[in-house]
Amino acid sequence: MSTIRGGLLAADFFTSDYRMSGHVETGNRRLADILSDRLSDFLLLEDIYVSRIHKPGEIVANYTTGSLIKDQITFVVLPTEADGLSKDHAYPYLTRQMREVFLTVPSFEIRGSLKVVGKLNLQALLAIGTDKFMPLLNTTASLSLLPQVQFAGPVILVNKSSVELFCVADEG
Repeated sequence: MSTIRGGLLAADFFTSDYRMSGHVETGNRRLADILSDRLSDFLLLEDIYVSRIHKPGEIVANYTTGSLIKDQITFVVLPTEADGLSKDHAYPYLTRQMREVFLTVPSFEIRGSLKVVGKLNLQALLAIGTDKFMPLLNTTASLSLLPQVQFAGPVILVNKSSVELFCVADEG
């Protein structure tokens, strides 16, 4: 089942305090590329449901359209891995290894896997390149004050500028 219907992609967008579930018009682009596009600071959402992160089942607002400031997005949960990968950075011929990672961002702890080409350099990963968001696979985000509140997905795009702590498991 495709997650894109008529150019609309369903996703959950998180800030430090809120979860916004909605759709974003992607056209022929991928969400990772739209989020990293420096020509726009905003993301137009449709069919938006807003909840507080500590009460994710309680809808506090519902609107047809709205604009989200991209820099305020802490992470995005997407329904399929393909939805979170950048079209510009897909190199199928390069050998990639999976590394288990743990990150903290405002209000959340995130655990998942990172695809790595070559030797992993944490500082370079966060500081170099044009991608503002990094994809983590098979990921779970837990609310730091209420760890039983969790959000999971096959891919989560994490805003690199929101990362407080980034740890990687030893190679096994």
